[in-house]
Amino acid sequence: MKKVLVILFISVLFACATKQATLTPEAVYKEATEAFRNKDYPTSIESFKKVKELFPEHPLAQLSQLEIAEVHFKAQEYDEAALAYDEFIRLYPGNINIPYARYKEALCYYNQISQPDRDQSATRKAIEKFEKIIKDYPDTPYAVKSYEYLKFCRKRLAEQEIFVANFYLKSEKYNAAEKRFLYVLKFFYDVEVQQDALLALYNLYKMTGQTTKAEDIKRTMEFFFPYIVVDKKI
Repeated sequence: MKKVLVILFISVLFACATKQATLTPEAVYKEATEAFRNKDYPTSIESFKKVKELFPEHPLAQLSQLEIAEVHFKAQEYDEAALAYDEFIRLYPGNINIPYARYKEALCYYNQISQPDRDQSATRKAIEKFEKIIKDYPDTPYAVKSYEYLKFCRKRLAEQEIFVANFYLKSEKYNAAEKRFLYVLKFFYDVEVQQDALLALYNLYKMTGQTTKAEDIKRTMEFFFPYIVVDKKI
C-alpha cells in the first residue's frame, strides 16, 4: 500500500513538473491578451498577474503590469487603473513606456471629473499629473495632449469658483462673491470664463451701488467682449 502511495505521489510530482515546464511566459501572456479581447477582464487580469508571479525576471512581467492597468482602464475601473499604472511606474522606472503610463494615469483622474457643483478632487489630481508630464516629458506627444486636457481641468475649477460666487451673490453675501469673481479673473485668465466673471461682477457692483466699479467693468467688457450684452442679468 505504501509503495502504491509513493508511486502515485511521484506521478503527481512528475505531472506537475511537466506542466510547469510547458508553461511559458509567452503562453500565459497570450491567454491574458485573448481574455482581454473577449472582454473577460477578471480572467485577463489574473493571467497577467500570473506572468508576473511565475516569471518575474522575464520582460513580459513588466509589460504585464502595464497591461493590468490597461485592462482596468478599459473596464472603466479608474481607481484600480491609477493604482496599477502607479505601481508600474514605481517598479520599472527605466521602462520605455513610463511617459505613456504617466499619461494614462492622469487620464484616470480626468475621466472622473465631476460637474462644477460637485467635489473637484479628481480635477486637481489630474492637473497635478498633467503638469508633471509637461514638465518631465516636454518633447513627447503626451505633453502636447496634456496641455489640452489641462486647459479643460482649469476651466472646470474656474467654473466651480463662479458657481460658488453666484451662490454667495444670490445669498446677498456680496463681499464673499466679489472675492470669488476676482479670484477667477486673477488665476484663471487663460481659460474661457473671464467674461462670465466680469459680467457677474458688473451686476454685483450695480446691485450694491458701486457705480464707478460697475462702469470700469463695463468698459473692460465692451473692449474685450463687444459681443456680450453687458446689462443682461446673470
